[in-house]
Amino acid sequence: MGMMIGIITGAIIGVVLLFISFILFWMGKRKQEEHRYAIWVMVAGLLALITSGSNALKYFL
Repeated sequence: MGMMIGIITGAIIGVVLLFISFILFWMGKRKQEEHRYAIWVMVAGLLALITSGSNALKYFL
């Protein structure tokens, strides 16, 4: 059960970080600002989803 909680938590964190990064991109475009933090948040979200996916493959296969 412990592995399943890690998979769910990683997926939720990844989706939340991607959602935040899209909001930051949108706000930056409106204000004509740089998107440096949005890119790092997006990378962190993608890495969380990749890690969650790899853990899911280990758990289910």
